[in-house]
Amino acid sequence: MDSHTTYTIGGLGMLVLFALDYKGSPEFRESFKKGVLRNRTVTYMIASLLVLIAMGSISKMVKAHVPDLMGISSIKALDYIGVFLFAELLNYVFHYVKHFGWFWSFHFQHHIDSKYTVLLTSYTHAGEVLISGTIMGVLMSVVGFSQEAINTYFLFYSLANTYQHSHANLSLGPLDWIIVSPRYHRIHHSKSYRANYGSTLTFWDIVFGTAIFPKRNEVVTDIGIHGNNEPFGFWEEFIYFAKSRKKEKVKISSEQLV
Repeated sequence: MDSHTTYTIGGLGMLVLFALDYKGSPEFRESFKKGVLRNRTVTYMIASLLVLIAMGSISKMVKAHVPDLMGISSIKALDYIGVFLFAELLNYVFHYVKHFGWFWSFHFQHHIDSKYTVLLTSYTHAGEVLISGTIMGVLMSVVGFSQEAINTYFLFYSLANTYQHSHANLSLGPLDWIIVSPRYHRIHHSKSYRANYGSTLTFWDIVFGTAIFPKRNEVVTDIGIHGNNEPFGFWEEFIYFAKSRKKEKVKISSEQLV
């Protein structure tokens, strides 16, 4: 699958999911109310689009300049199954780490909103996405997955990531045990749990013991974070990592003086 096809199918699928939330979610529409909410939402959406375009260029550049050390792409089944498991493992590790220490200052933007809608897919720090995405691209290329397999994974990722943040709590039936569903991912966004770090598949959550599946018809509603002075507003959130780093240094210095 080439990059153009990936963008086309992914873009259309995401538009459908956004349209469903716009139609069925008052909380989605409230995010466009005049003021800080609208400014934050629109700016994040523009930033996310620019990052998506940039990642496409970075992916091509990485694949062209990073050596293929293992030649996995010569075995089609291993190429496509392997890229899903490997990329999901990387995503799981990155996601888990982002929930702790200074790395949280790059990820809280995705969790601070108490409204659970597909707009959460836009509320991400551009630096976080570019850095983690580039590292993933380099590692996937070094392992030797083909560009077609990588494109297929990223298409699945873009659709699954939008789907799992649906306010409508869509379901794929029995596949909800494998593919991260909205009700499963709501638990990750809940104030009451530290679980469900899988990006699109539940596989690594199950392996590492961090999976909590929702009870029958359970829909978690306590969405958001227990505030620790995290700001609200695009630019305030964007530069918070620098302020957070300064606070951390001051704290360490004070401890050393004791």
